[in-house]
Amino acid sequence: MNENYKTIKELADELGLAKQTVQYHIKFLPTENRQKNSSGSIVLNLEEQKFIKKRLTKIKKVQPTENRQKTDRKST
Repeated sequence: MNENYKTIKELADELGLAKQTVQYHIKFLPTENRQKNSSGSIVLNLEEQKFIKKRLTKIKKVQPTENRQKTDRKST
């Protein structure tokens, strides 16, 4: 298969995440044209990989603010 494709596990390992985290974000991708490799594992093309990485980047930017607000509430 083309080297531009990655399995869920490969992408999760690259990002230092659990496979389940990547699988969660896959459900926000269109299911039409879902590709599989010769062993039957789902593979993600570059566009799908970028989409997931972008979602994760947005989530990481939001989390520190949320954590800070929770800490502020506890101290009052």
